[in-house]
Amino acid sequence: MSAVTVIQNNFNGGELSPFMGARTDQVRYGNGCKKLHNMMVLPHGPASRRPGFQFLGKCRESGTARVRLIPFLFNVDQTYVLEFGNNYMRVWKDGGLVVNLTGRPVEVLTPWSSDVLDSLSVCQSADVLFVVSSSCPPYKVSRTGHDTWRIEKIVLGSRMKPPTALAAEITGTASREYSYVITAIDPFTREESEPSTDVTVQGPETISVTATIKLTWKSEHDDAVYAVYKCWNESGKLGFVGHASSKQWVDRGVTPDFSEGVPVHRAMFNNEDEYPSCVQFYQQRLCFAATNKQPQTIWMSRSGSYDNFNISDPLRDDDSIAATIAAERVNKIEWMIPGRHLVLGTAGSEWRLSGGDNKAITPSSIKFERQSVIGTAALPPLIIGENILFLQQGGKVIRELQYSLQKDGYMGTELSILSEHLLKNNPVVSWAYQQEPYSIVWCVLADGSLVAVTYEREHDVVGWHKHSSDGHFESVTCIHGDAGDELWCVVKREVNGEEKRYIERLSSYAVNRIEDQFFVDSGISYRGESTDTFSGLDHLEGKTVQVLADGFVMPPQVVSEGKITLPHAASVVHAGLQYISELIPTEQDVPLTNGSSKGKTRRINRMCLHVHETAGLSVGVGKIVPRQVVLRDDAGLDVPSSLYSGEKIVEINGGYEMQSNIVFRQEEPLPVTLLSYTMQIEIGER
Repeated sequence: MSAVTVIQNNFNGGELSPFMGARTDQVRYGNGCKKLHNMMVLPHGPASRRPGFQFLGKCRESGTARVRLIPFLFNVDQTYVLEFGNNYMRVWKDGGLVVNLTGRPVEVLTPWSSDVLDSLSVCQSADVLFVVSSSCPPYKVSRTGHDTWRIEKIVLGSRMKPPTALAAEITGTASREYSYVITAIDPFTREESEPSTDVTVQGPETISVTATIKLTWKSEHDDAVYAVYKCWNESGKLGFVGHASSKQWVDRGVTPDFSEGVPVHRAMFNNEDEYPSCVQFYQQRLCFAATNKQPQTIWMSRSGSYDNFNISDPLRDDDSIAATIAAERVNKIEWMIPGRHLVLGTAGSEWRLSGGDNKAITPSSIKFERQSVIGTAALPPLIIGENILFLQQGGKVIRELQYSLQKDGYMGTELSILSEHLLKNNPVVSWAYQQEPYSIVWCVLADGSLVAVTYEREHDVVGWHKHSSDGHFESVTCIHGDAGDELWCVVKREVNGEEKRYIERLSSYAVNRIEDQFFVDSGISYRGESTDTFSGLDHLEGKTVQVLADGFVMPPQVVSEGKITLPHAASVVHAGLQYISELIPTEQDVPLTNGSSKGKTRRINRMCLHVHETAGLSVGVGKIVPRQVVLRDDAGLDVPSSLYSGEKIVEINGGYEMQSNIVFRQEEPLPVTLLSYTMQIEIGER
């Protein structure tokens, strides 16, 4: 019989697949877990209990109609969450609904029913959110004020209005036919209108300074510059002849430049099966892609003019572009991501779009290059640093697309392979990236559960963890808040036999005082004069809730008429649904002088727990039921226990078993951060 000491000083491996149960040779096995439930992996190594979800309000929709959250990010200071439901949109900010001057929530009617919300593709420029769906024409959501929002169909074409009332005055003998059109040009953006109605006149055989044609017109743009185009032969082709800064121009014999032709309007996206299902920005162009009729085609606006898809005759470098992927199979473009190149994901492969040879994209310089043959799901990918995270076709495998300088291309590696059981037969339906403070990707699965991966590629941290609550998650999104990135979600909960949808937000990580700890779900808080009656819990009517009052854990209470009664008055109270956090580490292989400890019984005598800002923790080994660890010796009945940081010895005295089966658990509404654990093990002879 031999005694050894084993330590696990980080949990960055996250929850590992049962298939990894014997992979003691794998690097992540030694810092992984069999189970990591409602606990998060921090990039530094510890495992920490996730904060609770704060109840912010009810969705307008309950019942069976889905709700989707979409972020609206003007800058880091002006961030909103848009609640899209069945043909409506509401606006949230700073933890509450945005209301108008009458006190009513801002609400806008939309063309999207609940069954197409998951397929919406969006991208944003300043105060305008572009939204597309194959079920209807493209729309844009605009913010003109904090409480002023509107939605309108996108009208394609130049924002500049063409001149009107074009007229010509002839000087000299009329013997030859000439035609003219005028366009208006924005002096700042250089966007050009469509041509005016042409004017055809009989003019001099040879136009000169003494035999002229004077053009006049009207325009609603007072500061515009005007371009004049002329046709002087039977071809009917118009060529550029000059600019005018006023609403008149005199032709004294200028030869048309046919290399600069007039803008030509292109009518698009007007009929069913011709609506794009994907939208994105790239190189100052608005890009649409994938209609039902042309699933592999991408349309790009004129450079700098997002609504303008006009072309010129002949084509210019800043004209709009239409291009189609040439591939063996006609797989629909599912998403587009801008970066070093425009990366396209289709159901069969991944492509990059560029101008070739480090050139900008133009109508005459556009190049598709296949990067991998994997196939993607429709859910838009996430950009994290220089990497792209996307879902493989089917939504049950997460892959990472990285640019390789050596290959001069993108390589896709599987990110979820060591924790494949979390997504098995359970595809991702919504996800969001919370960059601050711990770089976590949150994923809603089809069964309503929540999984997450702590992702810090530069430090080789990829750790998965699973989360659940008394309800079903439906949608998640992230926006920037005062204390870092905020995770917002839609949760469907059953209350008094009825389905309710709530908007909830993950509580802040940076909380120091024991009385401010928030570790309940769908919870609310009270701060004020001491009281023994806590109201505002109508959304949890009939539910049993956990309560933390002035730092003390209160007995569970049942909500009646939207309130509970506390055993004693308190001034800081948090109440909400209980959730249990549990960590089961992997079984450590202990190297012995005569070989491995595998197949031999073991007995744990004692453990040393190293915790940080922890207020409660239970530990169990083998068949021993988890027992509460007393972290502070000075804790009293009349003083709430403060947060403890340091090491604590726990006597175990377990029996001999084939596996240690260590369990760390927290059932009370208090924080836990486990830095490491050390255990003294006696290894049996067999």
